Amino acid sequence: MGRMYTAVIDGISVSAVADLFWLAAPADACVVVHEIVVTQDTSESSEQLPLNVFRTATDNSGNGTANTPAPLEVGDPAFGGTVRTNITGGSLSAETTMLHRESQNILNGWHILPTPECRIVLSPSGRMAVKLDAAPSAALPISARIVFEEIGG
Repeated sequence: MGRMYTAVIDGISVSAVADLFWLAAPADACVVVHEIVVTQDTSESSEQLPLNVFRTATDNSGNGTANTPAPLEVGDPAFGGTVRTNITGGSLSAETTMLHRESQNILNGWHILPTPECRIVLSPSGRMAVKLDAAPSAALPISARIVFEEIGG
């Protein structure tokens, strides 16, 4: 087993289509995604919104907000790749290979917990994004997490 990390979004306001997470594996390690959770904090309005998970060639390492994943094991080194959050506008990642698409009532949130055989694996220097693919009718305070494993490095 590799080193486990979690990247967290804590109550950001989302009012447009956005890459909630953009993750790039380090050049010398693979990344395995174990879990993706996206919730909203205060909305009481029912609204159906789609979430896409896809591989991308887009380099968003300088866009959105920097996110420092936390190791789940005390003493593990910092994640060797890059995580960015809340990327909007012209910086959105280009969808190359769709890996998961799910529409969900925003009141329920999304919880993607693939079986081991179905986990997303990024090769060294591979990239992926988790995209809110439709603008909410009003700004939503979004919280989210992605749990992943770095193997190698």
